[in-house]
Amino acid sequence: MAASRTGFVVKNFVWATVGNLSNALFSFVARTVFIYILGTAYLGVNGLFTNILGMLSLAELGVGAAISFSLYKPLAERNTQTIQAIINFYRNAYRIIALIVAIVGLSILPFLKYIVRGVNEVEHINLIYCIFLFNSVTSYLITYKTTLLSADQRNYLITNINTVVKAITMILQIIYLVIFRNYIGYLLIDATVQLISKLYLNYFTDKRYPFIKGRNRSKLSKEEKAIIFTKIRALILHKIGEVSVYQTDNIITSAFINTAVVGLVSNFTMLINMVNTFVVAFFNSATAGFGNLIVTETVNKQLKMTKRYDFLSFVFFGWTGICLYILLGPFVTLWIGKDRVIDNLTIALLCINYYLTGMRVGLTNIKSAAGIYEQDRWVAICQAIANVIFSIILVQYMGLAGVYVGTLLSSMIPNISRPYIVYKYMFKRSCIPYLVEYCKRFVGLIICVICIKVIGCLFSDVNTYIHFFLLLLCCIFFPLIFIIIVYRTADEFKYCKRMILKIARRKNV
Repeated sequence: MAASRTGFVVKNFVWATVGNLSNALFSFVARTVFIYILGTAYLGVNGLFTNILGMLSLAELGVGAAISFSLYKPLAERNTQTIQAIINFYRNAYRIIALIVAIVGLSILPFLKYIVRGVNEVEHINLIYCIFLFNSVTSYLITYKTTLLSADQRNYLITNINTVVKAITMILQIIYLVIFRNYIGYLLIDATVQLISKLYLNYFTDKRYPFIKGRNRSKLSKEEKAIIFTKIRALILHKIGEVSVYQTDNIITSAFINTAVVGLVSNFTMLINMVNTFVVAFFNSATAGFGNLIVTETVNKQLKMTKRYDFLSFVFFGWTGICLYILLGPFVTLWIGKDRVIDNLTIALLCINYYLTGMRVGLTNIKSAAGIYEQDRWVAICQAIANVIFSIILVQYMGLAGVYVGTLLSSMIPNISRPYIVYKYMFKRSCIPYLVEYCKRFVGLIICVICIKVIGCLFSDVNTYIHFFLLLLCCIFFPLIFIIIVYRTADEFKYCKRMILKIARRKNV
């Protein structure tokens, strides 16, 4: 059984990586064609409406996560009657959610003119928004059954289908843009292919789990519903906080500055998200292992492994954060031109937020593995409120940078509260040593950045491509040298070294 679980974890991770690489490649090519043919204004509208519909996902309120959790046991027991009942409940819940999203989404139409600013060249705004809304609503109506695949550890099947669909969609969109240069058709291609893929996933799930096909009369008991609703209530606050933090920056930028600026920023966030997807996938793959560790090992062993895990977070997110800050501006210049590069302060803030968010991944996974949910249920709400208030105030004084200063300030809340909760409830000790080390590591990263910047200035007169290559080499080797010099005697470094050597030996066998 354990071997089977491990096999699924590996398979899901491998195919997720392949899918992410494929999606990253196609997204990059499609984004390039999009920018050169349609321009930044359309890109801004694209990013803005994606965020608005992301805000509307609040209507889901954690139902999907709660249902997925509820499926684990009946799937393991092959209790088809209970699975049928859960799927029926899920279907009815998502029909209500789809209706709410549709009504709220349509009610936003009269207010779009106050949100979309400075992009007069973009025609048919209301129609464009309705296409986005259609995609969102149909997702709730059709894809609920695919939760079965995820709960049954078959994520790789969804990943593979979505990867193929993404590739087909982007190829068709690129061809269409090159020939017709029309944004509406571009969106309709996406909507059509997405609808077909949703219907296919629905059909695929019915074929794999034939007992859920069609209507049946299986219903959940009051006790089973009560358990699901309890989990939903626990997830609501986290859902509200998550959506409010990650979906509001573009809306505030559009409303207070310019929608086209959203497009400029989205080029940078796309590249950051590409890197983040790969790094987070690595850490998420270890969550189940921590669950086993918590059950089988002592608190001291758990603390030791947590420190090692956190050190890996620092290495991966710190290293990639430095690379992103140093290279994003030059890369975008080479990619789509210097006129599409945002100011250096905003780039720095985006990268710091990436690092701060990344440093929470390890502790979040550990907290989830330990089942610590209730203790920080209000933190996400506090972060969301702080983010909106700070961003709205600061954007009026600092412009674009003010939006992300607000996000940065709000990010400090979970970055302090999460280690406090984990260390208090898991390890029964103070988190002060952790926070002190946290600050030391951040200072170390700043020193690395300053050194690389100084070295980069020495070669600023050389060819642009050569300059970028030299910066890339500095970003690869300088942080590595820093880590080796500073942490070579630390237990966490020695552990990572042993693991790397162990993996290398296995590959050589």
